[in-house]
Amino acid sequence: MFIARRSVKQKFFQYPPNVQKELYGIYQLYQLYPFPKEVYICESMIDCLYLWTFNKPACALNGLGNELQFKQLRELPCRVLILATDSDEAGLRARERIRMNMQNTKIIKEVILPKGRKDINECTPNEIQNLVEVF
Repeated sequence: MFIARRSVKQKFFQYPPNVQKELYGIYQLYQLYPFPKEVYICESMIDCLYLWTFNKPACALNGLGNELQFKQLRELPCRVLILATDSDEAGLRARERIRMNMQNTKIIKEVILPKGRKDINECTPNEIQNLVEVF
């Protein structure tokens, strides 16, 4: 679809101009049988891949979410979305946008990141296995 680049020094993502970002990892989700009842939603591809290493099915917005991604989330054949976005202002905004766009379509749970962790990728393997999910 497109190639995304990331600066390691500045943690800056660069996408081609005018690209329509789909959910990252959606193809992999649809390869699972049976489809998982719960899917983790992250901001970044790196967080998504990290969750998959712990057998936690995930997809990423690559930002705050767009209309196509919200449509894809509504159409996922799962019952529960677990919001695992970053703990910064942008991550909280992404959670609010998802909640607003998923009204009456999915059960929404949220991950509470351990103290001092900005995102999922900063969590230890033990912390990932013991993620606390709340409604």
